Amino acid sequence: MKTKRRHDRRWLLATAKTVAEQLKMQSKGTRLRIRIPRGTSGTNTDGWSAVVGNLGRDQPKLEIWLDRFSGYPDRKLFACFRSESRQQIIAITKRVSRKLWPVRTVTPEDTERAAHLFLAERMRRSEFGTPFLEKYEGGRTFYGIYDPTRETSESVNLHFCARAVSFFEDVARTLPHAKSMDGEPDTYPHYENRKRVASHLKRERSRYLATECKIRDSYRCRVCGFEFEKVYGRLGSGFAEAHHRVPLGQLRDQVRTRVEDLITVCANCHRMLHRMAGRRDDANKLMRAVGG
Repeated sequence: MKTKRRHDRRWLLATAKTVAEQLKMQSKGTRLRIRIPRGTSGTNTDGWSAVVGNLGRDQPKLEIWLDRFSGYPDRKLFACFRSESRQQIIAITKRVSRKLWPVRTVTPEDTERAAHLFLAERMRRSEFGTPFLEKYEGGRTFYGIYDPTRETSESVNLHFCARAVSFFEDVARTLPHAKSMDGEPDTYPHYENRKRVASHLKRERSRYLATECKIRDSYRCRVCGFEFEKVYGRLGSGFAEAHHRVPLGQLRDQVRTRVEDLITVCANCHRMLHRMAGRRDDANKLMRAVGG
């Protein structure tokens, strides 16, 4: 018998708690103030929401929703920043990198109401995982990502949790006074242009894009085939690294990085790739070297 997903408060709350717990470990150096939710609130979109933190007092909240707003009959998960002050959210969207620019803006004219509020033109499949900006009366504004939320027997949606955490962190690290993730001084030992190396690493460490890459590759190293979960069990679940395959010499600040530019690798292969010359075929060369 096919196991049905639990579209209820407990399932949403478990997912929100997982997001909050992971964010707590990765929020150092940002304005994120994370709290573990104890409950959920009903919404006018036939679902529930849970607050997992904020950006400070009277600043945007971080929320997880499960509802039918997307226009589909089954509920979808949504990770967002929410504020009653539109300018707060607009200021955030102006600071984020191009990959996190809203691809669709929603206003009351784009919605309908029957038993609940929903999109008059339901979301296209290609819009899941891409940022939305929602602007309503009184200044209430949402900026976030919707998840396809397919049926699963898991107690929480781990792919959504990874996407939500990476989205919140990527945005938070663009805000004033946020600290970048620590670098590695001996990365690319043969490359003299430190500024270009730093640019490369910043792109690799875009957590949201890296998460999409790893989900696409099922967390399997594209060089040697290593899978952390098969070796380390539950401890290695959802773990891998992402590598930018475009050579350093071809990087341009104005070029938008795509998920197709990244490959999933294990920690060992990633380190070896960073010891190589920084050329487009480095991954293929390393693959041949390890017999992958």
